[in-house]
Amino acid sequence: MPLNPGDLLFVGWDSDNDDISFVATTDIAAGEVIYFTDDEWDGSAFLGTEQLIEWTVPAGGLTAGTVVNIDMDPGADTISFDSGGTIDYIRGGYDIAGRNEMFWAFQGTRNGNTVTPTDFVAVIANEAQGSNIQTPNLTGTGLTTANGAIIIDGDEDYMEWTADGALADPVVRDDLIASILDTDNWTTADGGGNSNPRGTGFDVDVPSVVCFANGTLIETSDGPQMIDTLWVGQQVKLLCGRVVPIRWIGQRHIRASELARSPKLRPVRISAGALGLGLPHRDLVVSRQHRVLVTSRIAQRMSGQDSVWVPAIALTEMPGIAVDEGLATLTYYHILCDDHEVLVAEGAPAESLYLGPEAVKALSASGRAEIAAIFPDIFDQAPFHDAGFIMMSGRQQRKLVQRHVKNDKPLLELLDC
Repeated sequence: MPLNPGDLLFVGWDSDNDDISFVATTDIAAGEVIYFTDDEWDGSAFLGTEQLIEWTVPAGGLTAGTVVNIDMDPGADTISFDSGGTIDYIRGGYDIAGRNEMFWAFQGTRNGNTVTPTDFVAVIANEAQGSNIQTPNLTGTGLTTANGAIIIDGDEDYMEWTADGALADPVVRDDLIASILDTDNWTTADGGGNSNPRGTGFDVDVPSVVCFANGTLIETSDGPQMIDTLWVGQQVKLLCGRVVPIRWIGQRHIRASELARSPKLRPVRISAGALGLGLPHRDLVVSRQHRVLVTSRIAQRMSGQDSVWVPAIALTEMPGIAVDEGLATLTYYHILCDDHEVLVAEGAPAESLYLGPEAVKALSASGRAEIAAIFPDIFDQAPFHDAGFIMMSGRQQRKLVQRHVKNDKPLLELLDC
């Protein structure tokens, strides 16, 4: 399927070390062919004098939020993509220049060593002045600085998008794109020697998924069952005994390379008994922003309600709850019901997928399409009702957890239907 402007965006540039980094802002299918070049575009064709790279997306594809680093070495005549995939180095010198330079991502038709562009996806350039060719020239590409072109003036040797830490978690695609395209969110440097403050490489981390990890036991009408084996239409048993059907199940496999590049993909492990009342029965592993129910007198005093939703990452000051640094790979699962429900996971109360506006945007394109087939009006107005518990602000969450730690109180204290 052809890619559109902004489906990937460049997030790192280092002409001293000949490194480039980009992020997928949507799922990109395995086998998709993308071309990269630092050649000049004259409005109708590339000049055909600089490097040209053909890259085939690896098996498993790229999930939205995946950061890929391209490492070129002109001395050794080598190039690598740290995500894997197949590379055909068609032409060039394995390097990018520190002045009047640009780097394009596009798709096209190939005949021998000639590639005719059909779909431009993104460009990054370290020169915003000079002739049209040097600017770079966006004529006929469909690219603008509002959808995929990052153009920073100054002949900078080093440019890196450094606003990833300010993103919501999970991130909304439109917010991610807007943040990257805002050149005020970039750190740049130029001068003699190596301008990269780390010496080499980039430190870009994009948040992503909200869901359960593989192996989690979910309560069903037939008893606890591993989430990996659930099916659409199966009845899951909710916190207070009601049963509802599963309407959709989504999954995303996280590779070791993704975990290494993106620490925010690492899950939170809630050890057996860490929530109180002997729950969860076994370790519960969820994504960082997956919300669990806190039911306590402290929550009651702070919110006026017995129960509040709190994301797992906010609970990591509690004994027995921490980011799991040991997993080599994992698969995350979404469970969608007709409404936002309180599932029973390893005996503990945790949320089903909530289709609020931000959650919808954070889903993959294929996931959104599947859900739209079930809930045709979901993108116009969400028909979902919240499960009836409030979501505290980040500041309130921190205060809530600090009070539980200080007073040595369990997070599940008033669990009562």
